[in-house]
Amino acid sequence: MVRNLKTVALATAVLLTAVLFASCFSLPSVGGFNPLGNLQASASARASAEVSSATGLTGMTRKMMFNVLYAQIFFIGGFGADFYDLEETQGTVWRIESTDDDGQMSAVEAERAFLKALPTGERWWYLAWRADGDVWEFEALMDKDLMARKIRYYNADVKRVEESKFDEPAKSKAKAKSDSETAPPPEAPASGLAVKDLSKYVEAKETVKVRGGTFLAERIEWTFFDEEEKATYRY
Repeated sequence: MVRNLKTVALATAVLLTAVLFASCFSLPSVGGFNPLGNLQASASARASAEVSSATGLTGMTRKMMFNVLYAQIFFIGGFGADFYDLEETQGTVWRIESTDDDGQMSAVEAERAFLKALPTGERWWYLAWRADGDVWEFEALMDKDLMARKIRYYNADVKRVEESKFDEPAKSKAKAKSDSETAPPPEAPASGLAVKDLSKYVEAKETVKVRGGTFLAERIEWTFFDEEEKATYRY
């Protein structure tokens, strides 16, 4: 749940089935549910926490983490952020479960909440990623194009909230290198799927019971293919 919010409308989406033969950024493959493993190992080899904080190493590492998690959280399950609007203080939680050939279950949770709109059109968002016992949380100031301008995070090593700013966005997407701070996030496989098209993929109506109540819902099945994988989403 998002802390310090007046009201949180919690929408828990459970992925019933995902047939994956390789990972994609919007749905990590079995055994690869924590996309931060290499970054965490790299960060642990840094100098002391205070020196890292003072010299900007901590901020740089957290911005790298944020860029990885941004795409995971905003496009998890194949849905883009513009598929449904949130009002201030509302949030959603996606939980994805996957079972490998040995019957071992892995799960991740991705949470986002719209905290506050500013007169400039910018918005404060809360983003969280929970996997393998780790929890990563950010508050992010986003512009109208959902590009991060700055992030806030709790630095447990020095026990304080810190803030890091991103570079000014490039004037065009073509000028932004794919690994730069100003590069646009990768698009979800479903980025070309419009809301008006969803009715084509409705397979049935079902009763869904979650912590927020019991609802009559439409079950949507959508499959995409690329050169390396086939994935089927059931919502």
